[in-house]
Amino acid sequence: MKEAGENEEISMSTEAIFQAIQNSSIAVSLGQAPLIFGILAQLFHIAGLVLVLTSILLVNLRLLGVGLTHFTAPQLANYTKPFVITGLAFLVLSGVFMLAPSAALYEPNPAFWFKMKLFVVALVIQYSLYRKVAAAENPQRWLAIFTAIISILFWFGVGLAGRAIGFIAA
Repeated sequence: MKEAGENEEISMSTEAIFQAIQNSSIAVSLGQAPLIFGILAQLFHIAGLVLVLTSILLVNLRLLGVGLTHFTAPQLANYTKPFVITGLAFLVLSGVFMLAPSAALYEPNPAFWFKMKLFVVALVIQYSLYRKVAAAENPQRWLAIFTAIISILFWFGVGLAGRAIGFIAA
């Protein structure tokens, strides 16, 4: 019984944090900004996701051995790195811009939390296993395939979970 109370306290503190974010002067200002700024934030969020997904997909297809075989995986990883970084910057900045004015609506949404968990795991994979395998000239075949599949699953999962936010109510 105590365990349920502890979870409720954690949830309430998270709710309070999100409510404070939404009530902050910056969030209120963003919420009162002309509609075009919200539209632009969504466009940048989608553009960021497209930059990240396409760049990572190109390298992953190379790791799977089904595309761009005239390049090595390290070459493709180096070529696409600026696009991944730019895409991540777009995602984070536009995400904050979209979250702040309506944070209290996002907090109880399970799709939002699922997306955030997938995003964190995808980043950990991206900057650990994926980085190591993509930098290797001749990675072990099974490891390259495993890395590509898990990377694709998590990054596309982030996109799908993000899309689900608008369809799943708290």
